[in-house]
Amino acid sequence: MRFLMRTGPLVGLVAPVWGCGPDPVPPGDAACGSASGEVEVGQGGASWSPLPRAGGSLRIVRGSQGGVHVLVGFRARGLPPRMDVVYELRGDDGALVGEARTALSLTPGLFTRDGDALVRNPDLLVLDWDEDRSADFAGVTAVLTLEARTDGGTACDARRVVLEAPPP
Repeated sequence: MRFLMRTGPLVGLVAPVWGCGPDPVPPGDAACGSASGEVEVGQGGASWSPLPRAGGSLRIVRGSQGGVHVLVGFRARGLPPRMDVVYELRGDDGALVGEARTALSLTPGLFTRDGDALVRNPDLLVLDWDEDRSADFAGVTAVLTLEARTDGGTACDARRVVLEAPPP
């Protein structure tokens, strides 16, 4: 319920949460890869950009209400524009980094087109809702995962990133 109260209409409806695991490559779960299309999780912001499989970074952003988050997004090819997605950011120990799990139910009007692909950008992946704990998260190596479920199956992607401190 805390999720709905904090984000309300910003992120849409909450979908059930499914984990992809902390591996820096798409998970081996039989459900992942069962969709006819694919997703690529990346960095959000003014525009979406892909992240390398390993060695990428996400800059921590201070929220206007005191919390901290990172901006993420994804590109989907061959998937319908109705899907439930879950982003997670997990440390090397497999635990969530802060509160970094976001679940969304997406519909066609919530994407932009990039050629034959759908792009979702930006989404917030909150590390801490209430406090600027950016110093606690800066330098943390984690795995950013995305799982997208459609009526036609599930597509997943994962990227190993380092969290960067926000600008002073």
